[in-house]
Amino acid sequence: MLRIAPFKPDVDYVVPIEIDGEINARDFSNVLSKMEEQLAKHDKLRLYIDIKSLGGMSASTVFNELKDAIKHWERFDKLAVVSDVEGIRTATTVIDKLSPNTECETFRSADRDSAQAWVA
Repeated sequence: MLRIAPFKPDVDYVVPIEIDGEINARDFSNVLSKMEEQLAKHDKLRLYIDIKSLGGMSASTVFNELKDAIKHWERFDKLAVVSDVEGIRTATTVIDKLSPNTECETFRSADRDSAQAWVA
């Protein structure tokens, strides 16, 4: 499942995403629709991605799908990734190097509050 997750209600420039298990095309479509809505309202957006588990897709595939699907990736200035899976944490480091205009940080699940504060 890939979905828009609950986040601080007064922070609408952050797109909060939760990933838990297998992701399908409809999930991507719903999330991308929300991102496009927010891009119409703001010059810059930030992503908060909480990855609980991945089923059927690798972390790098998820990030690449998101990046390829978002037409205006350069308009995202921060990416916070919450996960305890080392492969996801490594993928975030790679994304940070490949996206010089986007500041990326990884956080452990126990540090969700810190991740939300950092990205907001």
